[in-house]
Amino acid sequence: MSTDSKLPLSNRSQHIVVDMQEVFATNPQWGFAGIYSVVPAIARLATAKPAQTLWTRFISAHSADDAEGSWAALYRKWPGATLSAGAEMAILPDLLKLVHAPGNVFDKPTYSAFHNPAFAQALKERKADTLIMSGVETDVCVLATLMDAVDRGYFVVLPGDALISSDADGHRHILDVIPRRLQSQVYLSTVAEVLEQWP
Repeated sequence: MSTDSKLPLSNRSQHIVVDMQEVFATNPQWGFAGIYSVVPAIARLATAKPAQTLWTRFISAHSADDAEGSWAALYRKWPGATLSAGAEMAILPDLLKLVHAPGNVFDKPTYSAFHNPAFAQALKERKADTLIMSGVETDVCVLATLMDAVDRGYFVVLPGDALISSDADGHRHILDVIPRRLQSQVYLSTVAEVLEQWP
């Protein structure tokens, strides 16, 4: 698609804010200051369509001993990101105030939001067809949710200026490769373009 392409945006389109949480901002092991750079862009989208914005939260295991399979290895590597270590799962304050309703927040113990059946059900109830995805991290939780969304037939819009990762190379590679490889299903845009075309 060219930059002047008409996006398939309507009142059925949903904005998915992925994991904009304290654990990815201030946690000594998982936090990175760059997350704050996308807060204004995400806030613009959420403010424009609060009722059509859904939020996800990644919820860590209580400890490595409570995790299954390779998740246990992950938490053994990053014990400071577990609930028992006091990792903070709350949405960042500047965004939490934009949450339209408590029922618009969906918790997940895995990378993809579709692991939570209530999230998938909410999209069905809203008759969603297009998902606008923002948040962190582009090459992990955003990517996992994106691929599950595509598998379920959703068109995905990626406003690149509302996405970020602690791995800058990973972020760039995903935004380069995925929209190019999945041209009929994923579109790379900007927040301004989305807001201009979202009725």
